[in-house]
Amino acid sequence: MLHWLTFWLVVLASLIAYLCVSVGFRFRAEVASWRALERQFPGRALDVSAIAPALQDARDHYSEAARYRSRCAFYRAELLAAARRAVARSSYFSRERHEYEKQEHDP
Repeated sequence: MLHWLTFWLVVLASLIAYLCVSVGFRFRAEVASWRALERQFPGRALDVSAIAPALQDARDHYSEAARYRSRCAFYRAELLAAARRAVARSSYFSRERHEYEKQEHDP
């Protein structure tokens, strides 16, 4: 009995070791591809001098900026609703029902 238990523990330990090694190799390959991508596309600095006055104005007058932002959010919601209505009115979505559909849905 002890021999079978030892055998299965060795098998389990081998499988766990194989899993750890394979995951480690896969992770190393991904890190290598990330580094190659970083070498291919080096980062660039962002010149903030162009937006610095707008940021300072937003910091100084936060309530006005927040009010403007809420209007923009409402405007975007209205644009989405208008687009939804326009798509719903298109001929693709307003087709005529076939005879069998009319018989099934009409009382």
